[in-house]
Parts: sequence; C-alpha cells; structure tokens
Amino acid sequence: MRARGLAAVLLGLALATGGCGGLPTSGPVREGLSVGSPPVEPVRVLPDGPAAGATQEQIVRGFLRAAAGFDDDHAVGRSFLLPNVAQSWVPDHGVTVFPGESSLSVRSLPGDRVRVTVPATASIDESGRYRELPNGSTASATFGLQQAGGQWRIASTPAGFGLWLSEADLDRLYRAFAIHYAVPATRTLVPDERWFPLTPGLATTLARAQLGPVPDYLRGAAVSGVPESTRLAVDAVPVENGRAAVDLSVSGLVADPELRRAMWAQFVATLTQAPTVSSVSLLVGGSKVDLQGVPEAPSSLVQVGYPEDSDDTQVTSVVVRQGTALHRLDPGRLGGTEDPRRAPASLTSELPAMPLTYGPLALSRDGAEVAAVTTDGTSLARWRGTRLIQVAPFARDLTRPAFDSRHGLWVGGTSGGTPHVWVIDTSASPAAPRAVDVPWLGDRRVVALRVAADSTRMVLATRGPGGDVRVDVVGIVRAANGAPRSLTMPLRVGERLTTARDVAWVDSRTVAVLGSAGPEDPLRPYLVEVGGPTTALAPVAGAVSLTSTGGPRGLVVANDRGQVLTRAGNGWVVENSANDLVVPAG
Repeated sequence: MRARGLAAVLLGLALATGGCGGLPTSGPVREGLSVGSPPVEPVRVLPDGPAAGATQEQIVRGFLRAAAGFDDDHAVGRSFLLPNVAQSWVPDHGVTVFPGESSLSVRSLPGDRVRVTVPATASIDESGRYRELPNGSTASATFGLQQAGGQWRIASTPAGFGLWLSEADLDRLYRAFAIHYAVPATRTLVPDERWFPLTPGLATTLARAQLGPVPDYLRGAAVSGVPESTRLAVDAVPVENGRAAVDLSVSGLVADPELRRAMWAQFVATLTQAPTVSSVSLLVGGSKVDLQGVPEAPSSLVQVGYPEDSDDTQVTSVVVRQGTALHRLDPGRLGGTEDPRRAPASLTSELPAMPLTYGPLALSRDGAEVAAVTTDGTSLARWRGTRLIQVAPFARDLTRPAFDSRHGLWVGGTSGGTPHVWVIDTSASPAAPRAVDVPWLGDRRVVALRVAADSTRMVLATRGPGGDVRVDVVGIVRAANGAPRSLTMPLRVGERLTTARDVAWVDSRTVAVLGSAGPEDPLRPYLVEVGGPTTALAPVAGAVSLTSTGGPRGLVVANDRGQVLTRAGNGWVVENSANDLVVPAG
C-alpha cells in the first residue's frame, strides 16, 4: 500500500513539473513512476499578492488565483482580505474545481460587490471526499469589497467559502489517498479514497482522517478499530527518521485485542502512504499501545498480523469461450497474437459445454464453478465441473451473475415487477436464491453488478423508471457466520455517465464501466475511481460486456459480433482465441 501511495505522489509531482493538468475525462491512463524513487518535497506554488492600485475585479481574481499557495496557512491568499476576514476565513471548508482561469466570469455589481461564476467540474469537501459533478454544473460566489489604506480588499466572502482551484492546480497540489477500515473476521482492510494537499503536514492530515467514523457506504460491512471520539492528544503527528508517532487521547485505548490489531493495521496502511513515513508508532496519552507480537513501530501490515495489501489483481488463468466450448487459458497468451486455427490449451480441470442460449459467464474464485443466465434473462444455471446444477426459476430480467470469494453467487433481477438482489450460498445443499435487503433500491432495476476482490464491496449499475442511470458502490453487510444480510447505503461514482451496461472491478480503488457520458458519446469503457475522477477509454463498437485480467491494462471487452478485444496502446485489438472471457472472482 505504501508503494502505491508513494508512486501516486511522485506521479503527481512529475506531472506538475511538466506543466500538464486537469481532471482526466478522456485520453490514456497515466502510469506512475518507478517505486523506490527518493522522497521529494511537496509541491509549492508561490502566487503574487495584491498589486498596488488593483481594481475590485483584479483583487477578486488575485484572491482566487492565490488559492494554490498553501505556504504559511495561505498567507498570500489572506493578504487579499481585510484583517478580520483573513482571520475568519477557513480554506479547509472545501474545494471547488473549475477548468481554468479563462473560464471565470467576473462581473461587478452595485454596492462594491463582485460576482464570479465558473463551470464546476468537481468538488472536495472538508473531509477530503471528491465528488465528480454532472456536466453543465456551475458555481458562483459574491464578494464584498472595501478600501483600506487606499487599496481595495475583500470585506466579505460567501458563508463556508473555501478554495477554488483550477484543474491544473488540483493536479499539482492534491493526491488521492486511502483511509482504511477493517474486516476483523478476515483480517482485511477496505480503502476509502480521500483527496488531500501535498503539504508538509500530510502525516497529520492522514491521521486525523483515520480517526473519523466508518463512512455510510461501508457502515456495517467494515469497522474501525479506533473508538469513537478519539482525538490526537497532540495536534500534530511528528515524523522523525521515517517514524510517525501517533499519540491518541485516552479514549483511543481499546480492550478488545482484535480491534486493537485493526487500529494498528489502519494507521500503518494509511500513514505509510506519506512519502516521509516508513513506520508508525501508536501511543495513548504518551504511553505505547501494546499488542502481543507487534513491534514498537511496525512498517508493514504483516507485522501487525494482517496480510500485506499488494493490490495485486493479476489472475493466473482465465476461462475463454469459443461457441459452446470452454477452455482455460494463460492470460499472457491474450493480445490478438494467437493462431485462430489453434484452440487454447485447457490447463486444469474439466469444464462444461456451454449452450448458446446462455449469455456472459461468471467464474468462482477456485475456478471450479461456472454460472450463467439465459439470454432472455429468465433462468440461472451453475456448473461444478461438468455437472449441471439447475436453479429453479425465481425471477426475470436477470443480470450477469457474479461470484464472491465467500461462497456467494450474486444476481440482480425482478420478481413480480419489483427489483431485487439475490445471493446463493454455493456451499449449501440445496442452494436456493435469497433476496438481500437493499432499502434504497426502490423501483430501480439492476443492470449489472460485480463484487470486489475483498468480498466486502459491490459495484452496481441501476436504471430508474425514467431511464436515469446510476453507478454505485455499496458494502455487503454479513451476519456473524458470514452470510450476506443486506447492502449498505450507496456511494455514487461516475456521475457524468448517462448509460451503463456492465461493470467490473479493475483494482481495489477503481471500477470499469461500459457506458457513455451523453447522447453524442459512443459506447466505451470508462475507468472510474471510487471517490475520484472518471477516465474515458477508446470506444468499442457493439460492446456488450467487460472484465479485467488485472489492472487498467488488463481490461477485456466482448462485443455483439462474438469477438473479445484486449487493450493495445490506447486502442483495442481483437483476440482471436475467444468470443467471451471470464476471470475468477476475487
């Protein structure tokens, strides 16, 4: 996890020095720099202060431009304000992101007021949560001005006004970091993406964020080992020789050793994303937090009893379909270079013949079970090896099924005209579909769903009665025995998308959506950060489904011509050895 965080920071700094910026909604995915590069100082932007004789409009423009200067608690930005306003202004209230300074519309109003309107592309709230705004969104603010010593200064700002940053400045100054929550039953961590500025106090910022409660879309699916109301005993996290010392208030001491272990894991995974932090020590009221077997300042999750989160989503084998035949294939043989006359090698166990009446497949984590829904969406079947396990009819409009790594087979559909999400316990006999509680679903029909590798989260695409489309990430709430009970309240992602036909997880913080962003936008895969921006990839004519063999470069798309396409540069190439492909769950 530390490697990913450091690479992300270094990538941002490299982009800043190159002068490019902006939120990516099209174009190629940018690769990070090599892991292990030496830490670098946070980016500094040194804007100009107010010029003598500046007009009201120039003062307002200068204040907005100075938002990129974080030095000395935004000292340059505060110099555009009257002293009492400068003292009360809180830049941390949040960020509004706009395309660039040329998009600002500045207009003088009667009464020494200036109104600014701008297209708004995204926002970041005071807790670091990024929200991509729908196309056509705008933001406006009205400032009051007053002369002081013969110079115009801002005398009033809108309530709650924080920062307005251009896309280029956001690209230079902010990065996405993961705040972590725990699933003690499996000793795994679930990331929640937040956006913070690359300032010298980054370790303190990350620690404060980690003290917060579990977000709504994970509540009930994951927990925090940090007790409620815990605060930093000292309002800073000092870092010395790579060791971050997190001193918590007395309420931060928990008796439950498993929750204490979770707290250790959360802070280690979160703080070691900062380029200056290589290990973490936890204290409560100045005294070390003890946990058997954990060193004084662990530097990895393994040292606190959690598996290292390598975010390795690469799969070692996939199942490809050629007509009714299924074969196992090494993903390394994908890429359009196979001889179409040669069938792919079947690497391991037997696979069934797949009737042409069944659509896209799902594959269990162990690769031993295949599931599919009929093309008319009325019947679900499972095959363990070559043995057919027919599921009795229970719904219509069934989606492509999806396995998790805990013996669950998920599918969406309708029963009696009402949308539902069902799960089948594939370890049980008999195994019947069971509807899980999704209180927010209402009359929204599930178009596609897929479970994350952690089996704690799910991405769903749904369509409302009026045709509106949403893509949401939810948590899976489980009983003590691991059986799914319900889905949490949703976190909406990819808000600019207006259609969605299929979804897939690319890595622990990114989903792929097959859809479009408007009537003029052709159907294409989009990469959507869970809590971040959306990146459009090249269109694929007739695309019907997608999956990933590991990471953004591993995206695979099937079309309505019976072809599978894999990524090649910024485009796509037909894979000759398959007309459908599926990867193991989790």
